[in-house]
Amino acid sequence: MRVSPSPVGAAVAAVGLAATTALLAPAVASAQEDTTTTFAITGGSLNITAQGTADLGAVATGAQEVSGPLGDVTVTDARGSQAGWGVTVSSSSFVVDGVAENPTTIPATAVDYAPGTPTETGTITATGTDATGLDTAKSVMAGTAAQGNNTASWTPTLTVTLPSDALAGTYTGTVTTSVA
Repeated sequence: MRVSPSPVGAAVAAVGLAATTALLAPAVASAQEDTTTTFAITGGSLNITAQGTADLGAVATGAQEVSGPLGDVTVTDARGSQAGWGVTVSSSSFVVDGVAENPTTIPATAVDYAPGTPTETGTITATGTDATGLDTAKSVMAGTAAQGNNTASWTPTLTVTLPSDALAGTYTGTVTTSVA
């Protein structure tokens, strides 16, 4: 009589064969390589825009001052850094047009600048400072605590103190706004 192998015996034989094969197989080594990877983000520039012309309005002769808005000023910082920035303002003298003899000149020392409240985008703290006597560049806005790209905008008010003997006419001067 022929005896069939039992299923349990066949399974034990298969496990034994697999274990013997595993012991005889060469060990497989594990390997790894690291790749140092870099990329760059390039920064842009720091710019300022100001209105090209401004009209402070009109006052009667004998008035003590004339005052009005200069229009929007915007600093755009696309450098993508933590560097802050500062804005300075200076003015030329104001000279009356069309007066040939002894024209009235209002010196830049009689010109004052009030920046008003800035509006910010991005991460920046913009702080304004009033400046008087713009015959030399005066600090009027500082951007601090920067993180990446940012902007700040404000609408300054310019005030010109008038001499009591100012002649009637249209006065022209130049206000220069810079950022660094």
